Amino acid sequence: MRRYRTIPPLQFLLGFEAAARLGSFSKAALEIGLSQSAISHEMRLLEDRVGQPLFLRVGRSVQLTDAGQVYQRVVREALNDLDSAQQKLEPFRRKSSVVIYAPRDFARLWLVPRLPHMLNACPDVQPWVDSSGTAIDFASMEISIGIVYAQEPPADLLSMKLANDIRVALASAQAPQGLPLRFEALALAPLIHDEGQPSWTQFFEAQGYLVPLPNSVLDFNDSDAALIAAEAGLGIILASTVLAANALAAKRLLLVSNHHYHTDRSWFAVTTEAELTNPHTMAVWKWLAEQAL
Repeated sequence: MRRYRTIPPLQFLLGFEAAARLGSFSKAALEIGLSQSAISHEMRLLEDRVGQPLFLRVGRSVQLTDAGQVYQRVVREALNDLDSAQQKLEPFRRKSSVVIYAPRDFARLWLVPRLPHMLNACPDVQPWVDSSGTAIDFASMEISIGIVYAQEPPADLLSMKLANDIRVALASAQAPQGLPLRFEALALAPLIHDEGQPSWTQFFEAQGYLVPLPNSVLDFNDSDAALIAAEAGLGIILASTVLAANALAAKRLLLVSNHHYHTDRSWFAVTTEAELTNPHTMAVWKWLAEQAL
């Protein structure tokens, strides 16, 4: 059985949405570019198709029936979804588009602050950054370059290490003077954790300092929110030097301890040989190589 066989033609739905919104067949006809009689005819065919009267004809105006009001909400939502999907296809139609998939925290805290430099270095490129968290699949997705956070990059892709993930203890610039703190004081301070590697306990143990599991810990599953909380003075964060680089440079966050924790993960840029045949993708790939830490 053919799917969607009960759905009316799109032209009928566009006419219905306009007539329902404007309360007039003639106004709908003017907006869509058809004659008033054509719109009126299409709406009768639509009503026959759905098996319900959708309009009450009142003089030169029209009003929705109860069924028409329900149908209007559904049709409006469906047309909005179609319009949104059409807009999302726009980057694929631009030959200079380079589609970059990246984790949200990396995109916001590392990539986006560098976009002005990228655009200056690659003036013909129109980057499209996707941080939706969708798993990267070059075989089934329109993607130029991906950024992955992993122990090792996928073996079947070309890869380039951008940065190792090194964690340090950071506090708001508004924190009391006397930094860096001794470990005894650090263990007693309010702590922030973003569910990344390592935990605070691992951090302390790596320095040979055994402490009970800290009691005062604010947990976040989002590095962005965790860093904002730290900048607001809500506690000390065990943050990635890569993701916190701008906050450190601007002195919004300060080092609390001189100890560093090297995790077993890194950020890698990945792509395919086929993607690099595109000169715009190659330009961004070379730019990324220059940014590698």
